[in-house]
Amino acid sequence: MAQAAAVTAYAAWVIFVALHHEAWFDEMQAWLLARDNGLGMLVGHYARYEGTPALWHVILWGAVRAGLPFSGIWALSAACAIGGAAIVVRCAPFPLLLRLGLLAGYFYGYQFSVIARGYCLDLLLVPMAAALFSTRIERPLRYALVVGLLANVNVFSFLAAAVMGLELLARQIAARRIFQPPALAALALAGVCGLFALWTVWQPADNGFLAQAGPQNPLAAMLLFVANALFDRVTVWSAINQAGPEYGIAILLSVMLLGQIVRLAMTGRERALSLALLAAPILFAAMVYSEPWHAGVFFVLIVFVLWINWDNPVIDTDDAQARRILIGALVLLEVMQGAQTLHSGIEDIDGRYSAGKPAAQAIMAWRSGHPQGRIAAFGMQSFETQPWLGRNEFANYHGGMPTPQYVNWATSEPWHALPKPAEWNQLLTTRPDLVLAAQIWLPSAMKQDPQRAACRAGYDVAQVFAAGIIWRGVVIDNPLILFARATSGPCAKPDSRPAPSPA
Repeated sequence: MAQAAAVTAYAAWVIFVALHHEAWFDEMQAWLLARDNGLGMLVGHYARYEGTPALWHVILWGAVRAGLPFSGIWALSAACAIGGAAIVVRCAPFPLLLRLGLLAGYFYGYQFSVIARGYCLDLLLVPMAAALFSTRIERPLRYALVVGLLANVNVFSFLAAAVMGLELLARQIAARRIFQPPALAALALAGVCGLFALWTVWQPADNGFLAQAGPQNPLAAMLLFVANALFDRVTVWSAINQAGPEYGIAILLSVMLLGQIVRLAMTGRERALSLALLAAPILFAAMVYSEPWHAGVFFVLIVFVLWINWDNPVIDTDDAQARRILIGALVLLEVMQGAQTLHSGIEDIDGRYSAGKPAAQAIMAWRSGHPQGRIAAFGMQSFETQPWLGRNEFANYHGGMPTPQYVNWATSEPWHALPKPAEWNQLLTTRPDLVLAAQIWLPSAMKQDPQRAACRAGYDVAQVFAAGIIWRGVVIDNPLILFARATSGPCAKPDSRPAPSPA
């Protein structure tokens, strides 16, 4: 009864917050790609530019054709999260309070459940793999299927699936089952899924998004990755992101907890698998690329490692003491992340995560009075309007052609989703009648005083659409600004003329 009540309460929270959430660029981009492309082009071409295997895009492709509107995309992530939560509550070997606390954790409680991105699949597939782990030798096929699907979620999941698949191969060899039909079928299935994921994620040479990723300090990247998965700061209700001494304390707490998890793993027979699952994502984040939300995949993998090692024998007093310390640290983690979950949900309910829908409404209202007017877009967040527009309205994107409506990351694409500030002035020299700009990509002077800077260029600030993405309860301003070419008044330029009106 308590388990059912907990899952029901969790589902109610996720659904309630998701109903108030406005999907932003990353959610929109995947949906538009799935909507506007055939399955072959989606999987074989566009998904690799997104830097991910294509499972999430395939799910979206099917959901769109089944009639799911963009406004309902949250239902997919919520369903995955609730399914994963039910598995954790029912099957995980932890004490009940720890199981319930995991649902309040930031990635289960908000980031991967409310925000509809492919990472929601980790919330479902990793607990599935953990629940099937103990029977993977005798019944390998279903475990291999889950591992194969996991390989197709994201790059970090692919690394984890590769480790799990190799471990399954080693166990089947050690058990002398390698030539039995179930083992051969399971290994073949996992291998094919892994190769398919590798093919879909293999990066094209002209991917302009990854070209924007600058160099990083490997040690700093590792510490940040671990902290973002566990304790990211001490003042968990703060509106300011990690910085200063509290960031150092958070890193120390995270490293100490990770050390206790490693110690637990070293007491059992799954040492090699556990250490590889923990090390691979950290090393990838340090040496290649990562964003803060990628640490959520690491968090879910930590749950997997705890799950498969929880029943390791307690041999002596030191082991018993270490187990108590580990449980206490996990309780602290769940409480602190739970506070961030609550804070994030409240901010999402009260605020606006994306300005795309109201900006799209303003564009269409202006378009009705200026059917021949030229509208330009600046910065990728301006494309958050595209799901709400019947066609592409931006004259500087593919010449105003009705399609495509998604961002193309190829370096040959003339419209830059991640523009340099100098490109703003270049855009204004073309004298569009209306410009929808993402504030984050504007030059510094324009950010500091948009009205004055716009006036010097011959434009007025027509409307500002407030929005803020949320990370661990911290709201990061992400507004859209609508600039209109001034045709009269102090900001008008000699060459300014009114946009054509309806006949």
